[in-house]
Order: sequence, then C-alpha cells, then structure tokens
Amino acid sequence: MAAESEYWGRFWRRRLSRRRLLQTTAVTGAGLAAAGVVGCGDDEGGGGDGAQQTATAEASPKAGGTFTTPLVGLSSGNPPSLDAQRQLTFLAQIPAAFHYSRLIKFASGRSEEVDGATSVLIDFSNAEGDAAEDVPEVVDGTVFNFKLRDNLNFHNVPPVNGRPVTAEDVKHSIDIFATESPNRGNWLAQVDKVEVTGDKTFTITLKKPFGPAFQVLFGNNDGGPWVMPKEILDNKDEAGKNAIGSGPWIFDKWEPNVVIRWRKNPDYYDAPLPYLDVFEGLLTADPEAILTRLKGGELDGSLGSADLWDRWRTELPDGQFFTGPEHVWGGAYFNYANPPFNDKRVRQALSMAIDRPGILATLDKPGAVGGGAGLTHVSQYDRFWLDPIKEASEFGENAKYFAQNITEAKALLSAAGFADGVDITANSSSVYGPGFGAQMNAVAASAREAGFRMELNLGEYGGYISTTFLGDIPAGSIGLAPLMGSPIDPHNIFFTIFHPSSARHNWGPKGAVPAAELPKANDPTPAGDAELLQLWNKQAEELDTDARVELVRDVQRLMAERMWLVPWTGVSTAYVYQPWVKNIKLIRGYGFGVETAVHLWLDKS
Repeated sequence: MAAESEYWGRFWRRRLSRRRLLQTTAVTGAGLAAAGVVGCGDDEGGGGDGAQQTATAEASPKAGGTFTTPLVGLSSGNPPSLDAQRQLTFLAQIPAAFHYSRLIKFASGRSEEVDGATSVLIDFSNAEGDAAEDVPEVVDGTVFNFKLRDNLNFHNVPPVNGRPVTAEDVKHSIDIFATESPNRGNWLAQVDKVEVTGDKTFTITLKKPFGPAFQVLFGNNDGGPWVMPKEILDNKDEAGKNAIGSGPWIFDKWEPNVVIRWRKNPDYYDAPLPYLDVFEGLLTADPEAILTRLKGGELDGSLGSADLWDRWRTELPDGQFFTGPEHVWGGAYFNYANPPFNDKRVRQALSMAIDRPGILATLDKPGAVGGGAGLTHVSQYDRFWLDPIKEASEFGENAKYFAQNITEAKALLSAAGFADGVDITANSSSVYGPGFGAQMNAVAASAREAGFRMELNLGEYGGYISTTFLGDIPAGSIGLAPLMGSPIDPHNIFFTIFHPSSARHNWGPKGAVPAAELPKANDPTPAGDAELLQLWNKQAEELDTDARVELVRDVQRLMAERMWLVPWTGVSTAYVYQPWVKNIKLIRGYGFGVETAVHLWLDKS
C-alpha cells in the first residue's frame, strides 16, 4: 500500500496544482486507476531524450481572425447529419467537438522531433474537465461523482438562449445516447446507472471496475455521449441540421459540399479561449486543390497523408510539419458465415501474404517516432502497442503471422483446400482519401503473390457504411478499410470493432450477441473464442496500469494467431500549418475542436 500511495502521489504532483491535490486526497489509488487517468508516460512524466510537450506556444496571443482548413484533410466530406449523438461516422463526430462538450477532455501529450518535424505520440493520459469542472471523485473504482462547471452555459441562441447546463441535461443526453447511438456498446456494457444528485452534480455507477473509464466512457470523442440541450435533442429533425451545445464554438452554417462554419462562443467557460473569431472547415478533399490553396496562403493548414509528405515539405518550405504514429485502426475483415475466411488458416495466410515492410518503405515517408510498422490489433499507443516487426522477439512466436512468408501462406491456403488461390472483392469507400487508398492497393498487390486475387470496390460511402462496415458482407467479399478513427484506448478497439456484444462490431454475421450467451460453443467467430473473451475482460477490469499494459500486449499476441481481422500497416499521419499559425497544441483524435483549435491564433504581420 505504501508503494501504491507513493506512486499516486507522484502522479498527481506532475498533473495537478497543490490546491487540486489537497481536494482529491480522499480518492483512493485504486479508484484513480479505475478512472483510467493514469496514462502512457513514465512515472516522472518525462518522455526520454528529446521529448517535449506538443505545442508551439507564444507568450502574447493575438485575438481574432478566421482559420480556414479542410475539415478532415483528404478525408473531408459532408456529415449525414449534425446529430452526433445518433450518428456513427467520423464525419459527424469531428464537427461535434467544436460545438458540444464531453464530460472530460484531454490535454496535449508528449512529442519528439524527427527530421525537422514534430512527431506526436498517441497518448491520452492527461485527462481534465470539460463539461465537468474537473476529473470526478472516484469511490471504490465504480462510483464517479461529477460536478458541472458553475459557468457552463448553452450557446446564447434560440431556443436555449444561453441558459445554464444542468445535471438533468447531462442525464438526458446520456439516456438518448444509451438508447439510440450506434456507438453505445461500451457504455451499456460498463455503466449500471446515472443518478442526478443536484442541479450541477450527478453520479455514474459502473457495473464493475473498469480501467479505462475516463478514456472509453467519459472522454470518448469517437461517438459520445455529447452534452446537448433537450430542446434540440428531442427533435431529431432539428438536431440533424442545427447544433447547439456548450462548447467553444457556436455553429454558424453548414453549406453542403462547401463548408461548415463556426464562430467564437464569447461565453465559453474557458474565456478568453478560443482566440480565433471564426473557424471554417472546408468540405473539399481534392489533394491538388488543397496543395494549391496552401501554397497560395488561402488555407491556414491541413491534415495531409504520408504519401504526400515529401512533396508537401518540398513545395511548402515554410510550413510547420507534424506527424505521428497511425491512430486509425484498419485492415481486412470478414463475414464468418461465408468461406473461405471462416477458416483461420486462410486469415493467417492473408496476413502472411502482406509485405508490410515493403508497403511502409514506399508509403511511410514521415517516419513518425513510435510508429511506422505493422499494426497489431490495436493502434500504436504509447506503451500499449507491441511492434510485431521491430520487436519480434518480445512479441513472441506469433510475430510470424505479421512477417511476409509467401511459401507458408501458400501452404496454409493449400491445407485449407484453396491450392489454386481465391478470388475476392474487397469492399471499401473512396471517402478515406488517397493515403488509405494507396494502402488498400498495396495490400491487394502484395496479397496477390500468395494467391489472393483481390479486386477493390470503392463504393459510395453511405452504402458501404450501412452494409459492409457493419458485417453485412456478401459471399466472395471482404471489407478492407479504416475501421476506427479516434480510439482513445485499446479497449475502444477490442470492444467496438471485435467484441461480439458490440452493437457495431465490424464482422459478420451482423448483429450483437448478448453477453450472457458468451462464449458460444463451436461458434466460428469471436463469439466462440473463450480464451480471448476472458482476456479482453481481464484487461478491462485491471486497475493497475502497468499490469494492464502487459495484458493488452498479451491480447495482441493471442489475436495475432487468431487473426479474426487482419491488420494492415501503421503508416504515419501528416499535418502542415502555415508559419503564421501559433500555439499549436496538437492532440490526436476527433477532439480537435476543443483540444487544439481553441488554442490557435494567427500572426500574419
């Protein structure tokens, strides 16, 4: 117990003020761990040689101005609706972080310099209050007592007209999320009840201890819950076209195929933030048009792609460049009701057919620190991720399934009854942009050598996301695409993408399997994998962060052999900002509107 107390003392000293430290002395170490606050840095908060905070900070910010950028870089496009509480897609979740609040948010983490660019690690350990005034008090690892900010108000526009946000607003938002959101699976699996205890206070009680509660439940920007006023939330038509929240930006307009525009919220709880007057998220994804407008100074920055890195650095010599390990998880996924991918040997063969080092040598130009290798069944999180290529000896025997071995791949296919290979249609969408398109083509090309004759079908996004993405995959087809864009913790991926009880698991047969029915005997899907289900549960309930890291690594080792889904490569991400953009506190994921954009200011003099 003494060692645990010393550990948590160090943890809080490096993150919080003396005042906050005194306020939280009643919170147990186990409770804090259950909250998922303990993170991915070392015990003393250092990042090793060259590590630094992710910011280009300036002492005297200049207020005003308009920041113009493609909303999601080369993947920009129209959301199907502004109602992020009821939407699945990243095209709805990314705008949500501009105008809505979550219970908590995250501060920028560590970064390192690489070849004149800033490489941002995937680190969501620095939790802080958003709608809540601070991280909650935690009791016994299952009870989370929240208090809303006293100065938290909805935007001063009809019909709410700047009224205070109450605990009842939060509970109602959560109730709608838990009933109607396609992203509600983790919430339903973990949360027992939400109780309002006062006008500004409420309690969330979990069914059992849950290690990454802060990241997966309370700060999740990949699907909510978002805090929305009842006046808007209960009118589905209005919620789909008009966004009113308590976030830093007031929704101004959405002109389809052109722009989503926000203006500064002058009553934001963290005034004088945001510094900018206007933020324009353009809905253009044409890489040539984006580069032309960057060169002409019409854009203040953009998310790019690894395959354009060298060109952008050459043609934008004054740009501020950022990179980082791949955060988006993706790869090949299947409907196990259809052969041949209901046979593990065929899945293993596909993985062993992929030339991951070759793909990376071609596409991974940024060379981010902590990335640039084969994805396992998690993203390249700081600490959690175990590289099966560069750390094969530590990964263990199952690292072989990530190494290209055409001879073994053909032998596995032959043993499964497919000595002549297989013909496959790989369903996906062009909405993900040329960077992911290059990965899809590279996977298809390298798999062909082992006998996987793969044709890409880049369909319309709406049709793809409502069928293939959710496991409705016809015979002779697979899915091949990014599957989760902003997972804040490995458990987001384990549960949402893979778990049979997930409302939107990305494999077929389509449909959630009730937890009470798991494991299912003789079921040729993850629903029948008793060993993996047990390990998933064990890592989720582990409250000691170091122990949980090891369990997550064990999950990666086991899933490498199962290959329920076949991961592709971790090509580094890429961002560029103009030289006049200041105070870039970049953090990965969909929370850009509240975690990065609020800090930006412009110095065009």
